Amino acid sequence: MKKIIAMTVMAFLPVAQSYSQTTTAIPKADVSTEAMIKLCQDKGDVVAQTFCFGFGEGVYQANLVNPDSKLAPKVCVPQGGIGVSRDEVLAEFIKWAQAHPEYNKEFAASTVLRYLPIRFPCKG
Repeated sequence: MKKIIAMTVMAFLPVAQSYSQTTTAIPKADVSTEAMIKLCQDKGDVVAQTFCFGFGEGVYQANLVNPDSKLAPKVCVPQGGIGVSRDEVLAEFIKWAQAHPEYNKEFAASTVLRYLPIRFPCKG
């Protein structure tokens, strides 16, 4: 699972690096939650926001393609993402992560996976 998450993040790095005209420091594949939150807070930085959206989506999709078959799904996003704004979800994640500084030094992907079942719990 960690390999797929790392590979997902690595896949986004060349795209992010192509925007070298920005002063935003794109985090490395082993980015902490704290560094990711710092990067994602700047709503005026289009490159940072794009990276953060892509990172979150990559973590979510990696989780979908590698489910633990022994467990019931923990994350249930509405069919087709209806009613789900990525801006809203990112803002909520940032707020949640700031309220949980105990995860600051953990991998950002691990923290995203802690948050998603809270934001998108499966019913029943």
